[in-house]
Amino acid sequence: MTKILVTGAGGYVGSVVCEKLMTRDQSYEVIAVDRNKCKHGWFDEAHEGDYNDIQHLLLDVDCVVHCAATSLVGPSVKDPSKYYKNNVYGTQELLDACVAQNVKRFVFISSAACYGSPEGGVCKIEDSNTPINPYGWSKRMTEIMLQDYHTAYGLNSVSLRLFNVAGAHGKLGQEKQATHIIARIMESAMAGEKFTLFGNDFNTPDGTCVRDYVHVYDVAGAVHNAVKRTGRESCCDIFNIGNGKGYSNMDIIKSIEANTDLTVEYDTGPRREGDPDSLVADTYLTQQRMIWQTNLTLDDIVNSAYNFYMTKK
Repeated sequence: MTKILVTGAGGYVGSVVCEKLMTRDQSYEVIAVDRNKCKHGWFDEAHEGDYNDIQHLLLDVDCVVHCAATSLVGPSVKDPSKYYKNNVYGTQELLDACVAQNVKRFVFISSAACYGSPEGGVCKIEDSNTPINPYGWSKRMTEIMLQDYHTAYGLNSVSLRLFNVAGAHGKLGQEKQATHIIARIMESAMAGEKFTLFGNDFNTPDGTCVRDYVHVYDVAGAVHNAVKRTGRESCCDIFNIGNGKGYSNMDIIKSIEANTDLTVEYDTGPRREGDPDSLVADTYLTQQRMIWQTNLTLDDIVNSAYNFYMTKK
């Protein structure tokens, strides 16, 4: 039996990861850790508390999946101390606990924010990794720590740079007032409010900007593959988790209107300063080395999110 401890197990990504691990392979035992009580039951045991104070729970754990983090870009600029304390120092304490308890495998939920503003709008692992906000730096610093802990202590790790995670998996989904545009457009339409698109003069086929969206269940599949990879070989890897081509804002509006009973009312404002035309993941290394790619489309994301919202009415 492989014992896996999941931090942030009650959150959006963490809850679906727990469900995936519990149902995908019967040889996994899942320990859920979250500062709040988990609302789902996808675990063998659950504990409330901060992830930087769980050394006693790591005894006989084979792998840690670290989903917990303080995670919004804007607030990280206003209060960087909170992000560095929680995401960097807190994770260092977790890593030290892993070393003390001889845990040799670690999967880290990182972020595309590690890239900052890549040239050409395609994010490649081998390119510059220069974040432009404290949140991105907190993720990048953890990736650097993982490299050093691999060299010094033999801790195998896979860092997954998630792009825009969206959609829902059954009763597990993102609560309202999410930050990505798919949720914001749907919530505006549900409320009968008009949505503002920022810019229609981008160098893209329809003039609206293109971003990379990935279904949360595909993300859970990537975590599952990463867990297996840390057990197969000595590794300290970073992989992009996205669909690799992106969807435009107009693609999103069309999908919402085609797959739900919502009508999207919108107007167009000026593009925001610094907004790139396109920002997508290069997933070549992910496909080749981790044997993973997305299975679910934008329509799947929209359908699942809409169905989840309907259950919350």
